[in-house]
Amino acid sequence: MIRAFAAIRPICNVLIWNRTAETAERLAKKLDRPDFRVGATTDLEGAVKGADIICTATASTAPLIRGAWLSPGAHVDCVGGYRPDMREVDDAVLSRARIFVDTRPGALSEAGDIMEPLEAGVITVEDIAADLYELARGERAGRRYHDQITLFKSVGVALEDLATATLAFERT
Repeated sequence: MIRAFAAIRPICNVLIWNRTAETAERLAKKLDRPDFRVGATTDLEGAVKGADIICTATASTAPLIRGAWLSPGAHVDCVGGYRPDMREVDDAVLSRARIFVDTRPGALSEAGDIMEPLEAGVITVEDIAADLYELARGERAGRRYHDQITLFKSVGVALEDLATATLAFERT
């Protein structure tokens, strides 16, 4: 994920947090590069408060990221949590963000980060601004203003896996 974001954004500094500090440190050392610095942190709240992009890739069943921590203009990329009982972000993240999903059927039936706030009345189905296909085709707008908080929730679809595999094969 770090390499993907760095390929399209001018990333200078990356912080990695993990429940196990040693795991975060190992990954940071592996990914550290001269063109952007990667370090480990044990301060998740502090890292999120200072971040422009927050990417979660966990199997957490309890929210890790709090909406109160998000800075104006932050983007939250939730790519873990692929079951209804998994949560990576709290309800406040969803209530503060313009929400995008990879697919509406997947988000509405598999993503606890979307399903639980829907069931609790924190958000409505109409609060999902667009899915990946609508964004890619230009049918729906992405971020509306520079300091808007955005969230992308992915549970994964076979087409994404096929596209990734095809690209990897073509590059080898």
